[in-house]
Amino acid sequence: MDIKLGSSLLEQSMIRTSSKRKALNVLLGDGKTQNRRDVFVKSSNNDIYFSTYSANRKPNYISNELLRQINDWSFIIQSEGNVYFLSDGTTFTSEQIPPIDTSGLQEIKAEGNCIDFGRNKYFKYVSENGQEHYLYTGNRSTGSILSEKLRGAPYDGTLERYSRFWNYVGTAKDTVYMSETFSRDETRGYLEEAGIQPGFFTVKMGETEVKRFYTTNRYTGLVQTQERYDFHYQSLTETASLLYEYDPGSIFKVDGKEYVLRENHTLDIPYGEDIFNLEYPVHQQAVSLD
Repeated sequence: MDIKLGSSLLEQSMIRTSSKRKALNVLLGDGKTQNRRDVFVKSSNNDIYFSTYSANRKPNYISNELLRQINDWSFIIQSEGNVYFLSDGTTFTSEQIPPIDTSGLQEIKAEGNCIDFGRNKYFKYVSENGQEHYLYTGNRSTGSILSEKLRGAPYDGTLERYSRFWNYVGTAKDTVYMSETFSRDETRGYLEEAGIQPGFFTVKMGETEVKRFYTTNRYTGLVQTQERYDFHYQSLTETASLLYEYDPGSIFKVDGKEYVLRENHTLDIPYGEDIFNLEYPVHQQAVSLD
């Protein structure tokens, strides 16, 4: 049976047929649509979502929780071009990493001789030339923002040096070899920039918290561990291991204050004094604390 279509019906039929053909071509990958690509992000409920968007459309950013985990170095990350693969199977592109808003980031300064870098926290460091450097504190250390690196941020040597210093101070088991990496002037500069005063100070960083001692002695490392301080303090105030060769009544100076050697060859020094800055009687040979 022949069916004749009027011009209006024929035009509508052709439009419907053309639309179906275009849709089929897109599904089969035969279309010629420009500036389009498929990416996927594995969500927290393990479902996989595909997102198709044009180049001039805002990307489908990864979640804030995934961004935090990336900056905490919670994953082993591999890459192929601008596509990143996480150890849990999650995949995303560099365009899907949201930039960090640095407009409101604050500097970290010491309060009460305690410097607290926080946990899962973004902050900035302002170097001597006035340049701002942006960092992130994870569970145990601080450093450059990994997500910004993945987005293509250039290497920042000043930032890396700053974070390396505080990671050393805040996590090292012993600081005796610190002078091999940081000069006295550099160490003093970082401490003073942060507002650290001589004496005991605390460093909080992620899950870690340590107490250090900042000494003004010219012949020892400026940053000493509390364990090393306690060992020397006990040697001066409880045992005669360091001062047994000196006569009772001898005058010693600790940070400019005079102390008289007792009969048991110990000194009555208040805990917290700068015992590394010890001056021995001039008529007898001094014994180094190091």
